[in-house]
Amino acid sequence: MNTVLLILGVCFIFAGLLPLFRWLKCKISKHHWRVCVIDNITNAVNTRIGAHELLPSQSMLVSFRFNNHLYSVLVSHDNTLLTRFKQGEPCSVLVDKNNPQKVYNNSQLWQSYALVWLVSGLSLCVGSYFLT
Repeated sequence: MNTVLLILGVCFIFAGLLPLFRWLKCKISKHHWRVCVIDNITNAVNTRIGAHELLPSQSMLVSFRFNNHLYSVLVSHDNTLLTRFKQGEPCSVLVDKNNPQKVYNNSQLWQSYALVWLVSGLSLCVGSYFLT
């Protein structure tokens, strides 16, 4: 029984490390990108009539300043980013310095998921040690 808990705990720890590795990969590949504070977020509504499968997903118009110029780009709808912006918390996007119309939404809160997996894996490993 303790071996099964240990193996399961190690699997949970690896599942918790995967988001951390993804974040590190994104950070390394976007090292020349610049962080820009969001000035305004507006919901973009598509009023075209058509089949639901053919319509694009919900999007938001995000405005930010880069090199003293105001840019607005469409990004996919992110409820956590919109909620944080409405609450007055500082929100930002990563902007490619060579092409300011290309942005990356860095507000994904993956840390809580990684923490849950890591704590669960550690508790299973400790539980397997004490069940012997």
